[in-house]
Amino acid sequence: MESTAALADRIRAARHAQRMTLDALAEASGVSRAALSKIERGESSPTAALLARLAAGLGTSVASLFADAGEGNDGGSPLSRAADQSAWTDPQSGYVRRNVSPPAARGAAEIVDVTFPPGGRVVLDNALGWHGIAQQVWLLEGSLELTIGGETTRLAAGDCLFVRLDAPIAFHNPGETPARYAVVLSRLPARGTPPA
Repeated sequence: MESTAALADRIRAARHAQRMTLDALAEASGVSRAALSKIERGESSPTAALLARLAAGLGTSVASLFADAGEGNDGGSPLSRAADQSAWTDPQSGYVRRNVSPPAARGAAEIVDVTFPPGGRVVLDNALGWHGIAQQVWLLEGSLELTIGGETTRLAAGDCLFVRLDAPIAFHNPGETPARYAVVLSRLPARGTPPA
């Protein structure tokens, strides 16, 4: 399981890689400088909603915040063993996310495995600007409701929904058993941009 200290190191490294100060990230993410400082010192564990804001402020995905420093599509192992995949539990909703993609795939599509407890709800505002990130949510077990910009879609096992991360999105497990789903994240051109 991903420790608070390890996540703090990853967030700090991502900020440094972008050459951002705490103040700059606070302004870009809408998260207070004081809260950022506590998170980076490992004194506070961010929620999924806070991580989404930090990732948006950094112009990246939440999955990339869990990638080891220095990993990228120019190197790293093409294999990701289950025992080595970083997992993290959202302290607010209790959902568990596990990065599945091997280091060599970083920067391409990224795969995340999520187990969402019954009754759980997470709201990600994604309102900090379009960073070209989209996801496909493929429900493997249970049921899941996604509300995107006010429109709710209920998924049953086997359903897959494409979502551009440019509007608020709420995940809710209305069932009495955990929901398990895969998220495949990818980068897309901005709306209206012709393919190269």
